[in-house]
Amino acid sequence: MIRLVTEQDFNTWIELAREVEPLFGEMVGCEDFKKGIKECISNLSAFCAVNINNDIEGIIAINKAENEIAWLAVRKKCRRKGYGYQLLKAAMDCLDNKKPIFVQTFSSNVKDGEAARKLYMRLGFKDYKDGGKNPANVDTIIMKFEKNIN
Repeated sequence: MIRLVTEQDFNTWIELAREVEPLFGEMVGCEDFKKGIKECISNLSAFCAVNINNDIEGIIAINKAENEIAWLAVRKKCRRKGYGYQLLKAAMDCLDNKKPIFVQTFSSNVKDGEAARKLYMRLGFKDYKDGGKNPANVDTIIMKFEKNIN
C-alpha cells in the first residue's frame, strides 16, 4: 500500500537514508537533509510503501515546483518486490505529466544502480544529460519522462 509520509515516519526515513548512504552520500548527519524531510512531510510531497504489518519498505519524495522525483529508496531486503514501481507510479501521478518529469539517478556504469535505472526506463524515462557525481562520488545521469500526446 502507498500512503503519505507523516511526522511519525521521520525516524524510519532516517533509517532508510542510513542504509543507502554508500550510494547517495551522507544524509543522516546533514541538517539540510533532515530539514528537507520535514518540508516534504509538511508539503505532502513524500509517499511510502508499507507492507501488511504497516512497516515502511520504501520512500519517494517529489518536488512539484521542479516537476521531479527528488528522492527514492527501497530497503535492501525489500527490493524486487514492486515497492519501487508502486512508489514511482504514485509520485508520477502527483506530478504534471503535461510537462517533462525529471529524475537524477545512477549512470549506466554504476552496477549497484542498475535496478533503479531499469525501473525508471520501465516507466518511460530516458537518459537526458550527464548529472555529474553525487555526494558519494558516484556517476549520475538526469533522466526525463515525456508523455506522448497524440
